[in-house]
Amino acid sequence: MTNTTDDTVPHLTECHGVEPDAAYGPASVISCPTCKEKVTVETAPFFRDPQRQREHQVWRAADVWNERQAR
Repeated sequence: MTNTTDDTVPHLTECHGVEPDAAYGPASVISCPTCKEKVTVETAPFFRDPQRQREHQVWRAADVWNERQAR
C-alpha cells in the first residue's frame, strides 16, 4: 500500500481547531474566524499567465500562514 500526498494544493494550518478564512489576490488575506488573527501577503506580478499568477499568490499566502502557525 502506498500513501500519496497531493503537493499541488496548498493546505492551511487550522487555528483554534477551525479552518482559517482566506481571500487570495495581489494582497491575500488569511484570518482566523475565532481569534481574528490575520496575515496579509502582497504578491507582485511575476507570471504573465493569470492562472499561474493566481497559483503563485495562493502558495505564497499559504506558506506565510503555515510558517506563522509553526512558531
